[in-house]
Amino acid sequence: MRNFGKILKVLFGGMIVAGFLVPVLLLAQDNAERGICARLSILSSKIDERFTNFNSKLETRRNEIANRIETRQNEFDARLAEKRARWDANREEHFAKLEEKAQTDTQKQALLTFREAVTAAISARRAAIDTANQNFREGVQAAIASRKLAVDTATATLRNSIKAAFDKANADCQTGVDPKTIRENLRTDLKAARDKFGSDRQEIEKLKTSIETLINTRKEAIKKAIDDFKAAIEKAKTDFKAAFPTSSTPTPAE
Repeated sequence: MRNFGKILKVLFGGMIVAGFLVPVLLLAQDNAERGICARLSILSSKIDERFTNFNSKLETRRNEIANRIETRQNEFDARLAEKRARWDANREEHFAKLEEKAQTDTQKQALLTFREAVTAAISARRAAIDTANQNFREGVQAAIASRKLAVDTATATLRNSIKAAFDKANADCQTGVDPKTIRENLRTDLKAARDKFGSDRQEIEKLKTSIETLINTRKEAIKKAIDDFKAAIEKAKTDFKAAFPTSSTPTPAE
């Protein structure tokens, strides 16, 4: 699947944006001197707005990537089906020419055996490749779902932690806690939320290795399918040449 790896790199390389966290801390620090209690509702509203924008952009990005993946897969399937149909037609032409040369019963039987062996080898190769591609696609979808859940969980945890920090600050304001203490506590709680999100993000980034494993597994499965196919065809050709010692034997495509 040409360029499919690029889509996965986009998907697993930059989906989480923590930029809205830095303004949160800066706003909390910058406005503390103007009266932290008077500014809490404004700061909280700005944070909610950032989360809303972030989630909206994230969902749009996810939909774009899902559509691109589906389009690439459909295009790949269509091209493969077209190539296989063309290879089948060419192979039938080769067999027709060989049938014209088969004179004796031995040669006719050898040709039949060769044809059956080639057909079986091609069917086995196609089935193995189709299975490898399907397993890869299912693995990718599972990895995407796992990452989506992890991202959503980390983001929700962050948002809840920030809300809890502001709720605590509001409560302290109502009970007359010193504004400086409220400000410092808020900064501490927001930093803890940011650090937790950073830790969650590092764990999420490790999910990229699952995609690399899927890619390597698919490559190995396809390589084995090709190697098995070549071995089967070589044996079929050797057996066939024994009956047609002076005839050239076609090398089947795919």
